Amino acid sequence: MKVDKRDLILESIIHAYLEANEPIGSSELGMRMNVSIPASTIRVYFKKLSDEGAITQLHISGGRIPTASAMEIYWQNRLEFSSAISINNSDLLNFLVYENGIYCMIFGNQKLFLKEVLNLKDRFLILDFDIQSISIKFSSKVEKFLNNLVGTSLDELDHISMQVGLSELRAKIKALKRSEILFQENEKIAFEICKDDNIKAILDPSFGANFKGNLAFSPLFPTGYMGVKADVIYEGKPAMMLCASSVYSDYEKFLNILKEAA
Repeated sequence: MKVDKRDLILESIIHAYLEANEPIGSSELGMRMNVSIPASTIRVYFKKLSDEGAITQLHISGGRIPTASAMEIYWQNRLEFSSAISINNSDLLNFLVYENGIYCMIFGNQKLFLKEVLNLKDRFLILDFDIQSISIKFSSKVEKFLNNLVGTSLDELDHISMQVGLSELRAKIKALKRSEILFQENEKIAFEICKDDNIKAILDPSFGANFKGNLAFSPLFPTGYMGVKADVIYEGKPAMMLCASSVYSDYEKFLNILKEAA
């Protein structure tokens, strides 16, 4: 099978940067690769990849590093979330999030659905989620609106409440989710990402409702940062894990160690 030198060289640059966090030159890259490619050929591809915006040079005489956009594509093609990750060692998880510079939050994921809306003497509305409940001030319009949403998941209801401006309901949903936080570490990374803007949002489990899939980039995160959302079994209980860090953090290594330890 013919080897695509362009993809091979780019992937090798990415692997080298994830491993050493340093720019790499053509000669050193050639020695690291399993396929024999002359340094002169690698330099030609360095130029092509630079023109494409896949790699960049921090200094005129320095080596190359992958760009943030190249890393986004790499992670989209590289990471897979076909099954829940079992996490039974919180000490290992704690070590890994600091070792890899990743903010991590795990919260209960009981798949709550709105079962019934109860009217308490026209004073309060009780939203029954079977094993959990939320109370908000009574409003006939809100009661009618919510009755049309019976069967909706808690995450969907959170998103809807944000769209239609039901601030009290959203606050109660956030409080319910916060009570389900099982693990939260390395908030320093969250502060680095947000620069104090929306910091409360990223520290809250409701933030996961903003993800459209397992991975999130700009505009949810600033350029150069990303988020990962994954189903996990945390200490025997179904849960959701949210991680955030630089696109240059080695998420594959982080997730693989967790999987191997299960």
